[in-house]
Amino acid sequence: MIRIGVDIGGSHVGVGIVKNGVLIDFTERDLTKQDKINIKKTLVDTIIELINYILDDSRLNISDIDLIGIAAPGTIKNNIIVKSPNLGIINFDIISELQKTINLPMQIRNDSKCAAIAEKYYGSLKNADDCVFLCLGTGIGAAVFMGGKLLEPKRYAGFEIGHIVIEKDGKPCNCGKNGCFETYASIRALKRNIAEALEIENDFSGKYLSEILSDFNNEKISKVIDEYLDYLKIGLCNVIDVFEPEVISLGGSFAYYENNPIFKKLLDRLKEPNSTYNQESSPEIRVAEFKNGAGIIGATVTIK
Repeated sequence: MIRIGVDIGGSHVGVGIVKNGVLIDFTERDLTKQDKINIKKTLVDTIIELINYILDDSRLNISDIDLIGIAAPGTIKNNIIVKSPNLGIINFDIISELQKTINLPMQIRNDSKCAAIAEKYYGSLKNADDCVFLCLGTGIGAAVFMGGKLLEPKRYAGFEIGHIVIEKDGKPCNCGKNGCFETYASIRALKRNIAEALEIENDFSGKYLSEILSDFNNEKISKVIDEYLDYLKIGLCNVIDVFEPEVISLGGSFAYYENNPIFKKLLDRLKEPNSTYNQESSPEIRVAEFKNGAGIIGATVTIK
């Protein structure tokens, strides 16, 4: 079974060939500020172009593909992107637009849910029945499994853990509220605060960010990291107290920090006294095995 997965991020579009749950080829393109002016047309054109490229690169024909799965940020309902604040999209039937050019079955799901499905079926959550996936990147997305099954509300995808309020009258969020978890504990928030502390442009690479996070001798950086971990701990402990998971998997860009000192510092914070209600049975904290490829893999999974 060969399928195509599409991952729409806040700043990129990725397309991959997935065979039996394994990502065998991948390509991506960054989205510029100019691209976002007419974001709907940009997404359709870019996805079609990348699909054609990767089919050619993999020496496959469109007839070899069973299905195209799309992972998109925001609220998804009835295969429509109802709203995606980080992309500035409202009510976009992207599947209908794509099927004008590509005549294949398609499905779309929230990107964090897709990444969670990949980790649950094949990766870091495979052996856990009650577990939570948090995608820390441009925002914070989430998915929850209970008894091995993905929890899916009837009305919307739900579990917008990134938009629980952790700071009364806090910083404004793209969703319209103030003080949201993702406004303080997303990787975008961390980059923004580091850039402000160091008085540099907020356009540095993930590799450079990882290097910065290893420098605890810099007082300015250390202060930013401590504050970031304070907020991340608050959100995680709320999640633990509500869902009592066996395992929490951290995905998105944060998944690349498993061997960075910031991950150990987070684990130490979570062990502090009275962090959670039932601290004697705290969950195991893992990082996503599939890193940023999780969304593409999970987008191709059909849940019956």
